[in-house]
Amino acid sequence: MNGGSRKAALMVSGLNLAGKLLGLVKTLLIAGLFGTTGMLDAFWVAYSLPLLLPALLTGTLTIAFVPRFVSSLAGRTGTEAWRGANTLFTLVIGFAIIGSVLMYIFASGLVQRLAPGLDLATHVKAVELTRLLLPAVVIITISSLLSALSYARERFVLPGLESIVNNIAIIVLAVVCAEQYGVTALLWGVMIGYAMQAVILIVGNRDLIAGNIRPALAFKHPDFVAPFGHLLPLFVGSAGSMLVGLVDQYFVSLLDAGSISALTYAGMLAFLPIEVFAQAVLTTYYPSLGRSFGAGDHAAAAATYAEGTRFLLLLTLPCAILLAVLAEPIVVLLLQRGKFDATSTALTVQAMMFLALVVVARAHAYFSYRVLHAARWAWTQVGIGLLGVLTAILLNMMWAQTLGLRGIALATLVAAIQSALLATFAVRRLLGTPWQRGFGRDLVNVIIPCLAMAAVIVPARWWIGPSSGHPLQAFLTCAIAAPAGFLGLWVAVKLGQPDVVAALAALRRRLRKTVGADS
Repeated sequence: MNGGSRKAALMVSGLNLAGKLLGLVKTLLIAGLFGTTGMLDAFWVAYSLPLLLPALLTGTLTIAFVPRFVSSLAGRTGTEAWRGANTLFTLVIGFAIIGSVLMYIFASGLVQRLAPGLDLATHVKAVELTRLLLPAVVIITISSLLSALSYARERFVLPGLESIVNNIAIIVLAVVCAEQYGVTALLWGVMIGYAMQAVILIVGNRDLIAGNIRPALAFKHPDFVAPFGHLLPLFVGSAGSMLVGLVDQYFVSLLDAGSISALTYAGMLAFLPIEVFAQAVLTTYYPSLGRSFGAGDHAAAAATYAEGTRFLLLLTLPCAILLAVLAEPIVVLLLQRGKFDATSTALTVQAMMFLALVVVARAHAYFSYRVLHAARWAWTQVGIGLLGVLTAILLNMMWAQTLGLRGIALATLVAAIQSALLATFAVRRLLGTPWQRGFGRDLVNVIIPCLAMAAVIVPARWWIGPSSGHPLQAFLTCAIAAPAGFLGLWVAVKLGQPDVVAALAALRRRLRKTVGADS
């Protein structure tokens, strides 16, 4: 079961990686076209507000529905058997419609409260773009419902296409229309991308939709009552997690124009490992956790948690080290062109160096949250998440004005570490079993190769010095990652790190099979 989860995680990672590579192209294009300007700040503010509600609904629905589905609904077909689930879906879509209407009416007030530092022109543009994007709320919510069903059935390909489709749409619209329509072209790209993904999911699930999905309002049905009872704490907890980003946006809006865009660029680059690797692990290991807790098998859940923790650390820690140490040459190489100048680079690097380190803590916290949700300990995650928001607010109040973007990113890092530690403690208390024998050694066998990488990168980075806006020097500096990565891989093999050893063995089998087929 765990081997299957690891294989599925790697498959989803591949899809996520393709989407994020396209996202990187999108980021390069946006940086060259708009740099770090007030109008782009307006787009990022508008982009965050309408998508907040569907993001909340997506996370809460998937987490609440998947364990229930795999334990009771799987294998049952027909509209009557699905009446409880359909009630949940109907209610969620209703919330999305009502929420989009309310956001349209109160768009100006929302923008003012969440980004109070915007000048008048930027504020007006943000309100305009927010209202234009609101139809996407319902489209994304429908896609989220179908994605949740796919995840529950352990079918990951169609939902995994979302970032690929969305980024292609934004890139095409930016290339064709940005010169004439400015940042509004980016918004139309977002709308078209989400609409295309909804069509893909509808066509891919047409048999399931035709046979099972109908509007329903059976509020007493057990398949509605159980997930809905889980939804409230999940909704509050997910809102708390997302509030950290909104808190950052609030404080960064009080800094110079373009700071919101710089923080967004930094987050796009720094959080790539979460979106590519961590999200794949969370998605593919969660059904196994749901089955284990559904069967009352805490030992199996503990084994899955230990394996997922080790695998997650292996995927995220090397990336975090590379992104933190090489932040400046990465930004110069990828973004510094067109309207993205040296000032934009300096702003982005300030935040990126700390945000890169957030990756490890946030990925582990999210994985621990999934364990708590699978065991119906959702309110525990609520408390941890809200405490993280409080910590972020207090630290931003102390550091934002004095340290600028660097202080905001540092506040995010401290809050993420706090949440990861508290979530780990909660999971260990929930499981009530000791760590698997040899677990500490397994973690050390991940950390030592990463330290070997750092031993190469840090002194080399200091010796080479800053890129000073020169792409060739930035490329040569980034090339340090190659020998450092090979050294880390060699050390991991020598230590017998199980995930690396298993991956290399699978690669050798694949190569032998390919060579055999060719001969």
